Amino acid sequence: MAQQQAAQTAQSSGRKVKLINAVGYAFGDFYGGGFGQIATYLTLFWTTFAGLKVAQAGSIVGIATMLAAFSALVFGTLSDNLYRYKIGRKFGRRHLLILLGVPLLIVTILMFVPGMPVWAYFVVYALWIITNQLIMTPYSLLPNEMTTDFNGRTMLSTTRMLFSGISTAVVPLGMAALLSALGDKKSSSYTISMGAFIVLFAICVFIAYKSTWELTPEEAGFDVEEIEKEQKEPFNFGKWLKGVGDIFVGYFSTLRNKTFRKHILIYLLGQSFLDIFGQVWLFFVLYNLNKPVAFGSALLGMALIGEPLKPVFGWLFAKLGPRKLFSVNFAGAILGLLGLWGLWQTAAQNNTAWWNAALYVVMVWWLIFRAMTWFIPWNVFPFIPDVDMIVTGENRGGVYMGFQQFARKITAGLSAMAWGWFLGANGFVEDAFKAGKPQPDQAVNAIGTVLVWWIIAGLAIAWIISFTMKLDKKTDKIILDEIDRLKNGGLKKDVDPKTKKVVEELTGVKYEKCWPQTTE
Repeated sequence: MAQQQAAQTAQSSGRKVKLINAVGYAFGDFYGGGFGQIATYLTLFWTTFAGLKVAQAGSIVGIATMLAAFSALVFGTLSDNLYRYKIGRKFGRRHLLILLGVPLLIVTILMFVPGMPVWAYFVVYALWIITNQLIMTPYSLLPNEMTTDFNGRTMLSTTRMLFSGISTAVVPLGMAALLSALGDKKSSSYTISMGAFIVLFAICVFIAYKSTWELTPEEAGFDVEEIEKEQKEPFNFGKWLKGVGDIFVGYFSTLRNKTFRKHILIYLLGQSFLDIFGQVWLFFVLYNLNKPVAFGSALLGMALIGEPLKPVFGWLFAKLGPRKLFSVNFAGAILGLLGLWGLWQTAAQNNTAWWNAALYVVMVWWLIFRAMTWFIPWNVFPFIPDVDMIVTGENRGGVYMGFQQFARKITAGLSAMAWGWFLGANGFVEDAFKAGKPQPDQAVNAIGTVLVWWIIAGLAIAWIISFTMKLDKKTDKIILDEIDRLKNGGLKKDVDPKTKKVVEELTGVKYEKCWPQTTE
């Protein structure tokens, strides 16, 4: 129940999120958005300049990602409990982990250094993924700690998504300019360009660290005197082992939450298939559309056109709710992918004005809805712990974020391995780009199948699941009002029937089993 008190204390502290705080916070997701863009160039670099087979590249990404998934569980729990240690109380339970990520990012520039053994690329890429978990797990929890106000959280999430989207445009536009100037068939061009962006990411993470705040130990429900007293007692291995077991039970208990089950499926399907798009896109441009790397990178940079729409997305999210906005999103994204399929089928006309005009239109359309596919789930997530709190009586944001990131990395790893093996099995030739040769027709068809039809299938399944999403601004307020009523001594037997129905629909748990209250 300490976490209940923490939430209440935080709400009454009076500290308000200002635009400057939201902007500073959003710099962190300039890195978060740009993180995914790195993979767009990494697989091309590895297969062209580092001597890796496409199946090897996919396997490195996949295996390292899945192994690193376990770090999400560790960092979620660590982030929630760092106040138990002096270093956490000095630097913050969330902020300490974010700060540690800054120097680690610099080390990962080695991903773009040619001539290393396969195992070294694996180790550095695993560090890249683990550092992302180290930073983004506590970073994504900050909105829940900075404010409980719906509009304040929405401003933080919307600004964050705006910067994330800007990053998804700035990175490819910058790469297009740098590769055009330095040459897209030279390994040094990728090393210099990607190195510069990774240093920029480290600076952005530090800005987010300096611009945000979190709950104090007291607000978070930690009794420092009691903790220090416990730490003086002899180490009890049995108690420690039980604690580890409780952690894993806690993570998987999140799946008891009906709304979270729907959210996590939609999120994983959307994000994992967008990962595939990013990793395969340059291959599609080179071999299916017969255009250069710099041109394909510049096309991705057109995502900047959709960034002014992010506040509109935020308004639509509050107005329509997640369920209706998901339908708009998935329908638009699937239409964009069908447009890319049509352009591939007519690629023989790629020097004509009409074909190039159509390509620009289709890409802008697709990139707008791709941005929305990222935007909606991250605006849903801050309200998931509210649904959990009515059941457990605790604010378990770190547990939910840890499990979500764990599952995200598992599916991302599996998707990377799947497309790498699929292209390898269909005769993909790794040195075709460097040698200036085309791919075999079978490999070209495999690339198109992955980029268009695999992604359409994933988004269609997510769309079907989204039809049953009932969490929105109205139902979240009902949940929060009921939590406040129960906190203030209200009895479960006096619940309003409408509120009871909403609670059961969102949680998937009978109301009588919600909220740890012994007195009826």
